[in-house]
Amino acid sequence: MRITNSMIHNDMILTLNRHKSAMAKVENELATGVKISKPSDDPTGSVNQMIYLSRMAEFNQYERNVQEAHDRINMIDNQLGNATDIMHRVRELTVQAANGINSKFELRESIGKEIEQHLLSLVDLANVKDSTGRPLFGGSVIERDPFTAIFERNVTEGVDNGRMLSGVVYQGDNLANSREIERREAMDVSIPGNKAFWGTNMTITTNKDSGDYIAQGNQAFAIDGYKIDISAGDTIENIIDKINNAPVEVKASLGGNNDLILSTETPHQIWLEDIESSTVLQDLGVIDGNNKKPGNNISAAATVNGMSIFDVVIQLRKDLYNGDQLAIGGRDLEAIDMAMENLLRYRAEAGARVNRLESHTERLAMDKTYTQELLAKNESIDEVESIVNLKWLENVNNYALKVGAGMIKPTLMDFLR
Repeated sequence: MRITNSMIHNDMILTLNRHKSAMAKVENELATGVKISKPSDDPTGSVNQMIYLSRMAEFNQYERNVQEAHDRINMIDNQLGNATDIMHRVRELTVQAANGINSKFELRESIGKEIEQHLLSLVDLANVKDSTGRPLFGGSVIERDPFTAIFERNVTEGVDNGRMLSGVVYQGDNLANSREIERREAMDVSIPGNKAFWGTNMTITTNKDSGDYIAQGNQAFAIDGYKIDISAGDTIENIIDKINNAPVEVKASLGGNNDLILSTETPHQIWLEDIESSTVLQDLGVIDGNNKKPGNNISAAATVNGMSIFDVVIQLRKDLYNGDQLAIGGRDLEAIDMAMENLLRYRAEAGARVNRLESHTERLAMDKTYTQELLAKNESIDEVESIVNLKWLENVNNYALKVGAGMIKPTLMDFLR
């Protein structure tokens, strides 16, 4: 094969273009400090880069979630602290009213009217919202206030005391309002109001003979959000055993008339629900068949004992207006102490969550720093190595220019000169 001058010229141009491209790549790396500008530069490194960048984006989102959770739980703790302060004042007034030196007028007009204002303040605290407008104590319910106050005229011993708060109904739920703080790790950032703002233990007595009850088919119901499966043929004794073995703070027993009795171990509203087509709780006389939605669905035939923190204060106000100092110093003072103990219990829980978040924040920062180091090692250049490579490529290119110039043969014009 005869090698022509044109072929030599083309080969030289091709070689010089390769050198130019290689030098341009190294110059770009030195200018940007990054060695991967497109996947073809380093396929394996590009995959790692996408993994590290994705993980960094996750860390940034988790940090925002943790900060939001931290702020929200701090707000919960502050509001529970405010409620505790109010209950401390209510207790002081209760002790003052129970000492026997106050007249009925003083109990009603002085202490009773102040108690009414504290009661309204407690409702306001229970309905407080976070910076995004979501209630703190509504569970997962965000479209309405968790507590609805009921007002009516209060007439005691012929004295019209005006329109006063007579009851408070919980309209939230007991579900968690959670934030993801790491992969497969979420934190509940809510405390349902029917737990935090509950005063005494709750008991439900069905007043229905269930001694001969036998479950018809496989069914299920939930207590405080925990599902309990009932098998066909289960008796009331089987159901009681399943409730008592469930991880809930509610225990079941059989009354003297074979009626089912449910009692809480800590102050909170018992949350009951027949699941899907189940009718177990309805058949046992626990919930109302016409109102299955949990919260305020207890059967009218059942006897319910237990008070929210609002009921405790309303009962105290009533006894103040009636001048019943025996009840004030006994029943009312005991209920107030239990309600305050329950508030402190959930304040401690909020504090524990804050501590967990602070510890998690430190762990996130460490993991993020480590991932940043991996990303830098994966995509950053070695400046010294890149400069050496650039100098080497420049020398090779200059040498190629000299060799190519010597290989091109003289033309007729060169001889004519």
